Amino acid sequence: MFKVESLHVYPVKGLAGTSLLSAIPEPRGFRYDRRWMLVDPLGGFISQREYPSLAKWEASVDDDHLCISHRQDSGIRLEISLDHWDHQPRIPVTIWKDTVLAHTSSTFVNEWLTKNLEFQCQLVHMGGNSHRAIDPAYAVPGEEVSFADGYPYLITTTASLADLSGRMEENLIMRRFRPNIVIGSNHPFAEDQWQRIRIGDHLLRLPKPCARCQVITIDPETTAINPAVLTSLAGFRKEGNKVLFGMNACWESGSGAIRVGDPVHV
Repeated sequence: MFKVESLHVYPVKGLAGTSLLSAIPEPRGFRYDRRWMLVDPLGGFISQREYPSLAKWEASVDDDHLCISHRQDSGIRLEISLDHWDHQPRIPVTIWKDTVLAHTSSTFVNEWLTKNLEFQCQLVHMGGNSHRAIDPAYAVPGEEVSFADGYPYLITTTASLADLSGRMEENLIMRRFRPNIVIGSNHPFAEDQWQRIRIGDHLLRLPKPCARCQVITIDPETTAINPAVLTSLAGFRKEGNKVLFGMNACWESGSGAIRVGDPVHV
């Protein structure tokens, strides 16, 4: 028997997210997950790949506001009403090979972020009228994704993390891998073989493993970079030129919330 160990959403792509006791699945990902993104002056997405310091910042949705704050100084905090974007213009933004129309933020918001993050940027929002398709090689027709790298959900297991930690002789924390759903398990990398899972009333399809990049080398607590995390994983989890950890997932059906402690059926 497997169970949900923890749940996570990352409202702003590239920033630290929030752990939740329950979360509402939606086709593009959990509600509020990666619906916002930082872009450069040309509309290209910004992530921890270029700015590891983003790990020092976290985003959450509290009541009717998106909140962005410094993880080590709660006094540095920006709150933005969720209806802020209702009348903001849309601009084309680029994430990997996709171009999406997204609502931009006010001058005040963008100037605050530029000043505090210490690089030129603006915050954009993916509303219901913006659409980004999943790679058709792995998607069911009509499936869409938010500003996540490629798929609405990322699923990892405790056993796989424990296996990697043991090989490295270091106690790695799961937040380094930025999952949405962490499943308690005693069988490392058993998830490689999962095609579908059911959590409560929800059915999720797992089309492919997740290829990892240098972001997993960034310590989410200190932002220190340890290349050995990626090279160690590559030593036994490399297929072609891709290093794998976790499974990408798409939501197929269900209603209500997924909760920590819910049983998971493969």
